Amino acid sequence: MRFKAVLTSLLLTLLFTGCAKTTVVTSDQASKVQVFYTAPSQQQYEELGLVSTQTGQTIFHDRSNEGMLIKLQEKAYKMGADAIIVRSVDESTWGFVGDNSTGFEKGKATAVAIRFKS
Repeated sequence: MRFKAVLTSLLLTLLFTGCAKTTVVTSDQASKVQVFYTAPSQQQYEELGLVSTQTGQTIFHDRSNEGMLIKLQEKAYKMGADAIIVRSVDESTWGFVGDNSTGFEKGKATAVAIRFKS
């Protein structure tokens, strides 16, 4: 009896998780989002919203400008953007920095996601 209940719950779990849909944005897809540092003057566009990212403070996070731009592109891609206009990119260090001491680095970036008008 107990075996039947375990088997039934296992089958139901597999059934429901097998139907779940996930959307993964790869860097290849997000790289199609153009990066501007000033508003594009050659094309009309509409603003979709603000995108921002903040990196972690450990050695395992990419705190580089390029890494933060990739994160902005990924977020903008999910919004359906054609491009982003970068507003700010900041790499900062906090903690004790100097002789024989280590500070913790973190970064944050902000951009406007835009879609070009046809």
